[in-house]
Parts: sequence; structure tokens; C-alpha cells
Amino acid sequence: MGKFWLIFEPVLCSLILENLDAVIGEYLPPFVESVKLTTLTLGTKPFRIESVKTYLNTDPDTVCMDWRVSFIPSDRSDLTPGELDRQVNPKIKINIHMTKNLMGAVLPVQVEDISFHGHMRVQIRFMNKFPYAKVFEACFLEKPDFDYNLRPFGTDNLGIDVNVIPGLQTFVRDQAHAILGPMMYLPNVFTFDVEKFFSGEHDISQANGILAVTVYDATALDPANSDGGPFATRPKHTLNPYVRFSLDTTQELGRTSVRSSTMKPDWNETRFLLLNNLNAQLCLELCSQTKNPDAEDDRVATGYFDLRELDDEDRYEQEGLDLALLHKGNAISDLKVDMRYFPVSKPVKHEDGTVDPAPESNSAILRVTVHECQNLQGPSRMLPYVRVIINGEERIRTSPAWRNISPVFEVPGETAILDKSEVFVRVEVKDRSTVHKDVLLGVWSAHLSEMLQFQEENEGWWPLSMHDESVGYVRLSAQWKPVIMSGLRDGIGRHGYDAPPIGVMRLTFWEARDLRNVENVASGKSDPYVRVLSGYQIRERTNVIDNNLSPEWGETLYVPVHTPKEDLVLEVMDWNAKTRDKSLGLVELSLKDLVQLRVGDQSENPDKWYEATDAVIDQWTMLRSADRRPGKGELRYRAEFHPTLTPGQDTENGLDQDGSGLPLQDLHGSFIKYTPDDLVDLAAYSSGVLRIKIHEVEFSRHVYAYCQVVADALLPQYKTARLKGRKLSFNETTDVFIKEADISRLAIEVKPATSDEKDDTKIGYWIDGTKGIIRHIQNKRRGNQERGANDDGDNSEWFSLFGGGTENPGRIRLSFDYIPMSSFILSPDESIDNQGTLTASLIRGVDLKAADKSGTSDPYVVFTVNGDRVHKSGVVKKTLNPVWKNEQFTVPIHSRVTASFRIEVFDWNQIQGDEPIGSGGITLRGDMVESFASKDVNIPLDGVAGVTGSIRVRFLWQPQLLVKRKTQTSVLGSTTRIGTSTSMSSAEGGGMHSRTASEAGSGILQRSSTDLGSIATTIDNGNGLSDTVGVDGQLTVRIIEARGLQGVDKSGTTIRFKIKDYNRFSRAVDLGDSRWNIWDLIRPDQTRSDRWLPLDPIGSGEIHIVLEFSPQ
Repeated sequence: MGKFWLIFEPVLCSLILENLDAVIGEYLPPFVESVKLTTLTLGTKPFRIESVKTYLNTDPDTVCMDWRVSFIPSDRSDLTPGELDRQVNPKIKINIHMTKNLMGAVLPVQVEDISFHGHMRVQIRFMNKFPYAKVFEACFLEKPDFDYNLRPFGTDNLGIDVNVIPGLQTFVRDQAHAILGPMMYLPNVFTFDVEKFFSGEHDISQANGILAVTVYDATALDPANSDGGPFATRPKHTLNPYVRFSLDTTQELGRTSVRSSTMKPDWNETRFLLLNNLNAQLCLELCSQTKNPDAEDDRVATGYFDLRELDDEDRYEQEGLDLALLHKGNAISDLKVDMRYFPVSKPVKHEDGTVDPAPESNSAILRVTVHECQNLQGPSRMLPYVRVIINGEERIRTSPAWRNISPVFEVPGETAILDKSEVFVRVEVKDRSTVHKDVLLGVWSAHLSEMLQFQEENEGWWPLSMHDESVGYVRLSAQWKPVIMSGLRDGIGRHGYDAPPIGVMRLTFWEARDLRNVENVASGKSDPYVRVLSGYQIRERTNVIDNNLSPEWGETLYVPVHTPKEDLVLEVMDWNAKTRDKSLGLVELSLKDLVQLRVGDQSENPDKWYEATDAVIDQWTMLRSADRRPGKGELRYRAEFHPTLTPGQDTENGLDQDGSGLPLQDLHGSFIKYTPDDLVDLAAYSSGVLRIKIHEVEFSRHVYAYCQVVADALLPQYKTARLKGRKLSFNETTDVFIKEADISRLAIEVKPATSDEKDDTKIGYWIDGTKGIIRHIQNKRRGNQERGANDDGDNSEWFSLFGGGTENPGRIRLSFDYIPMSSFILSPDESIDNQGTLTASLIRGVDLKAADKSGTSDPYVVFTVNGDRVHKSGVVKKTLNPVWKNEQFTVPIHSRVTASFRIEVFDWNQIQGDEPIGSGGITLRGDMVESFASKDVNIPLDGVAGVTGSIRVRFLWQPQLLVKRKTQTSVLGSTTRIGTSTSMSSAEGGGMHSRTASEAGSGILQRSSTDLGSIATTIDNGNGLSDTVGVDGQLTVRIIEARGLQGVDKSGTTIRFKIKDYNRFSRAVDLGDSRWNIWDLIRPDQTRSDRWLPLDPIGSGEIHIVLEFSPQ
């Protein structure tokens, strides 16, 4: 230990000298301006480990020990004569600068005769390469004991130990415990990453990353607190709250602005905090500013967040956090925040010795160091100090130098820079005065880019000037540490997309190649898919391709965009069933290359609109990691912009012929469709962007939940923040692209905050067809026009929620708007009607070829789809005109346009092989099959010499969203119909629908994940029923009514309720099913139960029944 101490002690002292001033500054009394640690030497005698206790039940790579340690440098009894000759005693000197009220005096203090005893736990995790120790952790199991002499005036002879003053020694000891406690008193642990330190990645004296903390608001603070809380003696509405950020309650990292006189503060601010590592605890302290500027602000409550939760590349983002604000252990409010960590980009050294430089970035951590000044002009007894001001905010202030015209400071400071091109640096050198205002001695200023460009040429020396005259020099250096800060954009945050869409991006993902394999299973491969991110939101995603490093998707997705600055991230992910999906690499798509702004020629308030540029991206692009380093693999995609309808101002050549004053064309040159009462006919546009604002959700019970929006998809396109309570006020706006308004559907699901996209648990949901929503918007506009009201007013309405398992599942308040597309034509292979399930019923054959000597055949039929055999019929003996009964099957079709449907007819032979007697096929596109309607088709046979006849097959096509693997599905994917409900029937008119469904009394509607690619159905097999038993008796079931059923006829004809749609000339179509255990619906001691039951599949509606039970 003695040899190690001689090496480690100088490094430790240097580290403390650089960082302790800032930490102590948080605990200074009001009469002290600053404290400067000028000298620190811990001496040549090391600390001593008195005893060691080792724990055996640890991981193989970990050693855990309890040490009793002591540090008594004044004890010379165990030193050798040689060590006595070389001994250096500890010396600590501190300069205490008083405030101007105390004449700005500087009080030197010397600390002597230090001694220390402690009981600590040390844990070391090892690795098999240098430096062999990976992570070092230490904490004190109890408060350590320490002693010292404190001598003012900084002298060895004249100073006296001021600890004799009553109460002073206790005060100093308590302050030391207050500083050390949050860092390393159990349960807090001091963690040091040895591996990163020796590799140069972890400089513990500098910031190594930026934490972007977005603070939204706090729930209402209760002003009445009878238990002596923070508001017990405070009148209502006198709180001036702000949030203060610190690490382990010590050094302050930043704070929000102050909100005046409110008990429900709302900030919506983002603060960028500089972090050295993620091994600490972030404290978010709710404080109240006092009216007296000299008084300390009130500390109201504190919330905590463990930064270790961000210590993983896949977990750098933590969105929608609700942190409990605690006062004396009691939660008095919830603070809503988002957090995202951005590490400093580092060079990468390869095994062959080559080094990839750190990726360039326009954002970074800027480290500025004030080294020294030279030849300052001013009074001979000046006390100069330096201020560094960046974009108007003071970032560095040195301590005053004592009567020196060429002072040396060596004071560093760091700040987060979001855009290098917008940074201006100003340096002021001032003379500190104890009587009057400080005097400005000189100034230097420049743009940061200029400073970085020229600092090497002039070795960091910059001329100071005053009234255009040279007054000396200051040596200042700047270090640019690039940080990739993606996903932070103006205008898009937790409150959604407030700006209206300017158009949609059409993204076609063709394929990828040579992807990284992240599977741990032997011989397994990644299961890739692509997701499209706009900021924090996942807006769209492709299907998952199993076990493939060169997947082919061929999928087209549409994402609404709101500004050319809204860059999208196309990220290839590896899907995992039980763990978080892993990133395989990403591509950034810059919209400015595809979208251009156009401005009209009006002299005032000219028209502004956005059009597509001539560029269309269709290329292979190399994938990059999250920190923008070159990754493994490439992605081939196509991107193009399609604008929304943009009516311009009235112009002479744009007026309608009847002089109505309405423009004939929009600014893109597309003709505008109007209703007879001169409104834009929204229903005439089948494609557009539907805007949804989720105002609030109300439940009869306390929930912790969020909402997600799904439109014609299996996975959500938007998620709100997570809120708690019975009334959840979201006030978030989002939008989705509607391909075909006639058959599209929109769902809003309310999910528990603890569930993710792989968990299909729902508290409730609302669902309706977009055709009805658009008609609803049109009627609202018509009503506003008649009343002369503004369309921008509050047009929200309450809607009933389905599901939830209670008599009153809740309600949701929504408002809508619809922005049609301009001259947009949807490709047939992208239609919602292009995907679904095909039910084929084999009816009969006519004039088949005779294959047997008897002049007949024993025919059967084999059906294939896209070359895959999907069904084999039964054999009909001895006939050329066979008739089949109950010969039916259902098969999923992922693309009706490209699907190949064929039949092969064989003559069955018991001894010889079966003989083909004809084959044929049809296309499923166009009118060959019709949605939701049965159609008989004669398929002529050919392919064999002498073949004759045909096979008659009845087809039923049901559009459906399909997925190729077991993933979580929305309520839109669990039904075999893309419904055409247009009623907005769940809107409240005079009142909300009374619903009393009780789904097994659970309180939460829960469905397991469903493989929609499977032909089998779970409706009839009784899966999910409980084993509840009752007593013998007679049960009377009365079917009262139904609601929320999906229309399957294009004309919307009346449904004869058997949970089927009746058709005179074709088979009835299933509408839904509800299967329950009787004793989950009624108890043996009940005589009557009246309830609404949801129909399966989810989203098919509900049935109202009455059960009357008479026990035997």
C-alpha cells in the first residue's frame, strides 16, 4: 500500500483540487462568496486497512469485502527511520472570500492534524484483460469518525485551533457528512469504472455526456396539509415553484424557470445537464422562490431518478416518466418528465491499429479553460478575475487573483452547445472592488467557430481591448467534444404534433443486406424489421422477417410530416419476444432534400405552401449506430413527398365561374371539390391526414395509463404520456394517414402504464370507421359556418369506451380534423382491401375428364396459393359431375393483387398413382372476388390432353390486417372485417351510453397475442374460459339488443340479429361471438343478471343479454 500511495496520492489530490470547489459552493453560508482550495497534500503515509472480511456468496468475477480503515498520518510509531526522513505531513490551505458586505476580505485557513476511522464495503468486479479490475464500488457502512485542527490566518505558529468555539466542530462535521452521505453512505454507492478510465473513455474530471431533461408539469399540490407538510402554514396560491437538478443532492446542475403564484405549475422546458457518468442518482427538487432575495428558497419536495436506468444504448430514452415528489416520505405531487441521454462521441480504435475519428456533429460539450492573463492595464493593487459569457449567460467566473497584472487561473468550465453556428463567446476581465462596482479592464469576443478555427495559430492568446485600445491578453482554450443529439426537434414534444401536416412521406422499404447478428441462440439469426421515428414517436413499422440477415420487405408506409426540419430516422431493429428489441443500425432521412417551400407573389401575407422537389430517393444506404458511427449492413429504401390540399387566397383567375369567391384550384394546381353550401367536400377525398386531439379520459376508478392511436395498422402510430388518476388530461394532438376513408378504421386504446407494445392488455378502447368521422367533421364545419363560428374552436365531444370489465368502463373526449391529399392516387397493391382472408367453398365439378375404364372418375381437388398447398378436398366416387358438401377452407392472403390461386383435379386410384385430370387458376384482383360478399366462380380446366369441364368454387373475401408472426396486435387486427361503421354511435348526445359489461370481474380487458397468419380461429374452441363451477338449475337467456356491430354490406342494410349478416342468395357472414362460462356471468345465489357482453373478435361490438336463474 505504501508504494501504491506514493503514485496515487498526487493524482487524488489533483482531482480533488479541480472538483471540490464546485461541490463546496453548494453549502456556503450567505456571507461567504466563494471558497478556493489552494493547497492539498495528504502526505506520504498511506491509509491503513485494519481488518478485512470477505464474502463468499458472490459472482465468480466479483470480490466483496468489508474493510476497517484508518488514516492517521501524525502517528509515526510504525514508520522506519528511512520513512521518517522522507515523511511529508498533510497540508490543506483554503482561501475563504467574504461578500462585499464584509469588505470582501479573504480569510486564509489551514487544516492540520487530520485523522480518520471508518468501516466501509468494497466491491471489485474483475475481467480477463488489463487493467483486470473492471468496476470499483465503495460505500461506508456507518458514518466515519474524523478529527482535525482548523487554524485561521493560514499560519503554523500564530494560528489557533478554532474548533474550541462551541458548536463549530459539530457544524463542520455535519456539513462533511451532508456532502459525503449522498455519494457513499449506505445505501448510496460510489462507483468508478476502471476500464473506461484506463482506456481514456472516462475522464472523471470532465463531462462525458448530455442529459436532456424535459420537465412538463406537476400535478396539483395540495395546499391543505394537516400533518405539518410544506403547505401547513402557507396561504393558497403563494407558491413560486421551480425545479432544481442535482446529483445525489450535492452539486447543482441546473434549474427550470420560476412559475409565479401557482399550485399546479406547468413548465414545458428542456434543460441540458452535463454528466460525467450514469452511476449516480438525479435529484429533482421542487423549490419555491422567496420574496426576499437574500433568503434561501424553500425546499418543498424532492423526486429521484436512478441514472443507471439509462446506462444502456437501448435505454438512452426514458419517455413519459411520472416521478413522485416526496416530502417527509409522503408523495404530494407527480412530476412529469422525459429524459434522454447523449454520450460524447469517441474515436474508435480497431484491432489492426487504425482509428476512426469521432463523428462530426454540430452539437457538443464545449469545454473552455481560462489559463492566464498577461500585461493587464489598471491599478497596481488590482484584484483581477475573468468572466466567460456564452450567448449571454455567464459560464465561468474565476476567483480574483491577488494584486497581479499577469495572473494564472487554470479554471475550466463546460456547457452544452446545440448549434455551433449560433454561439457567441464574450470574455470580460474585471477588477474586483470591495467598495464600489467592479471595474471592467478589458473585453474580447468572437463567434465560437472563429475561436475554434484560429486557437491553434495563436496558441490560445486573445487580445483584450477597451475603447478600441489594447489593454492586455488573455489565454483561453476551447475543446469541442461532439455529441450526436438526434430526435430533438422544435415543435414536436410530449404534447404531440400541434402544427398541421404539410404532407406525407411515402416510404418503401425494399430490402436490407449483411445485417448484424445479435441473437445469442446457437445458429440463430436476427429477426429484422424497420421502424420510422419522428422525434420520440414510432410512427410506422414494417413486418418482422424471421431469422434473416438479408430480409426483403417490399412494404410501403406513409408518415405525416409537419415541417421540412422534421427529419425522420429509419431504424432497423431485431425483434425479441420477451426482451427489448435491439437496434441493428439506422439511417437519417433529411426532408429538406425532398420538400421545398413556395411563396406566393402577394404583396402582403403571401401564400406559403410546400411541394416535392424533383429528387426521389431510391438507394442503398449504409447503416449507422445510434452515435452515428459506421455500422454493419445496408438498407435499400425509396422516399418521396406528397403534399396535402392547400387552398390559397382568393384571386381573380382562381374564382369559380359563378362568382362564389372560392378558388377552383389549390396552390398545387389540383381542382378543389366543394359541397353545395360552398364547403370543401371532405367526403369526396378518400385519402388524407386525420388529426386527432385526445383531450382527456375519465374513469370511475384510479388508473395509471396512457393512450395509443392506431389506424389501419396492427401496432400504434402514436403514444401519449403516462398519467395517473381518475381524470387523465392528456391534451395531445397527433395525426395518421388515411389510405381509404370508405373502409379505414381508427382505434384509440387506453393501456396500463406498465404494459408495452408486446402486451395486449387494455383498460378500454374506442373504435370507429373513418368515413363516419369525416362526415362528423363535415357536419361540425357546416354548423360552425351557419353560426358564424371559428373552426378552430373547441369542437370536442365525449365518447364511450368499450372494454374495461366494469359497469362504467369510462369515456374519452376527442376532437378531429381532416386534411385531404392533393392529387393523390393510391396504388392498388397498397389498398387495405388488398390484404385479408379468402374463404373458398368447393361446390361441384362439371363434365370432368373420364380417367377410369368405366367411363367415370374418382375426382378430388388440391388448392394452392402462391405455390403452397393449402387444402385437399375429399374424394367423390364414380362421377364426372361431382358435388361436394361442407368442403370449405380459409387462407390468409397478404397481397390480393399479386396472389396466384390455382386448383389441380386428380382421379384417385387405390393401387396406381393418382392421375391428373385438369388444372386451372384465377386472379384475385379486380371483380373476380368481392369484399364481404360471396361469389360463385367457374374455373375452366386445362393442362392435360383431352381435358374438359370446370370446377365451381364460391369465394368470400374479407379484408383484414395480417401479420407474419406472433406480435402484439391492436383491436383493428383482431377482427376479420375492416368495418364500414360510420355512425360515430358512441358519441354522447343527451348522455353517455350506459354499459354494464363485466369481463370476468378482472377490471382489465386482456387478450393473449394472436397469430393472424394462422388459419385456425379461437372463437369456437373455448380457449380462455375459466373453470368456475356452480349448481344445478334452469337458466333462461334473453337476448335484448346489440350495438357497435360492423356493417358488411356496402349499402349498410339492416342486420337480422343472430350475430350474423343474413343474405338471401349467399351464406350468412359471421359478425361476432361471445363465449363465456355461465358462472362468470351469474352467481349461484343470483336470480337475475343484466349486462352487456363484448363480441369476439375484439372490436366486433356488444350484445345485451338478461340471465334469469332458478336453482333446482
